[in-house]
Amino acid sequence: AETNTASVMAWGFDPAASERNPYLGAQAACLSSVAKLAAAGCDTRKAYFSFQEFFEKPNKADPKRLGKPLAALLGAFTAQTALGIGAIGGKDSMSGTFNDIDVPPTLISFAITTHRADKVLSPEFKNAGRQVIYFPVPYENGAPDLSAAKALYTRFNALCEQGKVEAAWAVSAGGVLEAVAKMAIGNDIGFELDSGADPETLFQQNYGGLVAQMSPGYSTADGEMLLGTTIEAPELRLGDA
Repeated sequence: AETNTASVMAWGFDPAASERNPYLGAQAACLSSVAKLAAAGCDTRKAYFSFQEFFEKPNKADPKRLGKPLAALLGAFTAQTALGIGAIGGKDSMSGTFNDIDVPPTLISFAITTHRADKVLSPEFKNAGRQVIYFPVPYENGAPDLSAAKALYTRFNALCEQGKVEAAWAVSAGGVLEAVAKMAIGNDIGFELDSGADPETLFQQNYGGLVAQMSPGYSTADGEMLLGTTIEAPELRLGDA
């Protein structure tokens, strides 16, 4: 027997973000894992989470140590409810201390779903002369708009099903520039930044956002940004650089 159904699993976690703010770090982990499924062409409404949690050992002399796992779990819970994706498994540990060394607050999100194997998208640029579009998740005071993220993934999946997305990358700790660079390296297809694009956009981390090579004739919608164009030369052309 043969099947064309594939299991798709992605992870999300940035230790630096979680160390700064365990609540927002957990939300970033959830968004990053779901965005990777969206970038692969999956319908994220059919996904589930599984979490791997690892925190420093509790200490009765310092009750604040228990606040970190509580904050992270609250962040993950708000992400689950807003995205409509439940966690169905995971592993928890609070033994991450050796003498005076502690692990950072760690909540790694795994997002899992199924998809047709012949429809799975890979991230590298496929052709020169294509528009590269940035689909950001709105943030305010460091917090993501989770309902907007959910709507983004639904819209992006529809674009994938219509054949309008040829390659996609989920933005995370490396920012938009990481997305462009790694998408270009895959097939030695370069990128030229659009003259109307703000170069500072390239350094946005924007956990949960997407960068995509679109099929010919695509028109950007509200909230989307034309980053640039793919080119034959194996170069990243960013203004004068």
